[in-house]
Amino acid sequence: MKVKVYPGFAQGQIQVPPSKSLLHRAIICASLAKGTSAIKNIVYSEDIKATINAFKKLGVKIIKEENSLKVIGSGELIFLENETIDCNESGSTIRFLIPLITNSSGIYITGTKSLLNRPMSIYEDIFKDNDLVFKREENRIFLKGDLPAQKYVVKGNISSQFISGLLFTLPLKKEDSEIQIIGDFESKKYVDMTLEVLKCFGINIIEQENIYYIQGNQSYRPTDYKVESDYSQLAFFAVAGIINGDIKITNLNPFSLQPDASIIDVIKKMNGKVSKEKHSLRFTKSITTNIDLDVSQFPDIAPILSILAGLSQGECLIYNARRLKIKETDRLQAINDILKKLGVRTDVYEESYRIYGQEGYHANVFDSYNDHRMVMSIAIAALRSNNPVIIENYEAVNKSYPHFFEDLQSLGIKIEYI
Repeated sequence: MKVKVYPGFAQGQIQVPPSKSLLHRAIICASLAKGTSAIKNIVYSEDIKATINAFKKLGVKIIKEENSLKVIGSGELIFLENETIDCNESGSTIRFLIPLITNSSGIYITGTKSLLNRPMSIYEDIFKDNDLVFKREENRIFLKGDLPAQKYVVKGNISSQFISGLLFTLPLKKEDSEIQIIGDFESKKYVDMTLEVLKCFGINIIEQENIYYIQGNQSYRPTDYKVESDYSQLAFFAVAGIINGDIKITNLNPFSLQPDASIIDVIKKMNGKVSKEKHSLRFTKSITTNIDLDVSQFPDIAPILSILAGLSQGECLIYNARRLKIKETDRLQAINDILKKLGVRTDVYEESYRIYGQEGYHANVFDSYNDHRMVMSIAIAALRSNNPVIIENYEAVNKSYPHFFEDLQSLGIKIEYI
């Protein structure tokens, strides 16, 4: 299906969805606990459904309610022989789950082609080094064995999801473990988020200078957990307000550890108007000036920051962007293709790109790239286009933000479904 988004001034108040990153982590911790946990403030995106369904297959009872989950765990996962777990397109689900596999008879993990093609060499090497089975097949991965308690040395420039995956499972081992991060530690705040949720569920890990000391024989404790709002989703409406709107976003945690909360500081440095209210932020139309952006710590908001840069004065170099290439699509290439179709001049390099700002955007017809962040970025760009923008296969937003277009419409933006 297609959606047509009209240019216009976005005005009003919204509450963005709960943090998908925190919600994944809370579901996993609750599933590993013995007893009943309640997780509140839920949106059932496709990625979250993948995590829920995965742990249901592993013997956890999960009851969906309208805006909450009841998770009833037994304190251990149940692995049936030759079980197949479908992670759909969720990188978090597959990377958090793999280290928890303890089935000596083997288990299959499947998902979309794009998910199975994403880098997994860290786990492949760890499994190989410990004489375990990690076998890639055409449409699935076969896993067999049980990761031991030991010292793990991991490069810091990989996805933090691999590190978090180890942090979920190592406290359950009988012996103590250690994870040492070497080199530049990219996306460290995502690991900080993992530690925060682990602590809420009774797991304590000591961190000292990029080394994590994990005591064995720990147990997850059932607890009630409320998921805070998602700053990566806030970023779209923050930019909408700055380029052509007056938008108040409510129910925010001002002390959030989410790396994408960096959107606030970036907008301010670009001279965007941001005003604080209690647990709320207001973003108002501004004349912004480009700055160079290192996106190594917050790659997920690089696409929408690129839309802001395209309408800001001067040039913007977005660098340390190599991880954009290994998302749902090659986002580095995709966002530059989108900007060029919007009429913006860009220069693309190996791991960076330069954007030359201009006054407005030219309307066009865009593919979704089957990537939720591409769809939402294009939709926000439409607010400053000369004519309506058409996005094909817009359903990709269901991966993280199923009601995105309803929220955009509530701010006075005309939307047509084709």
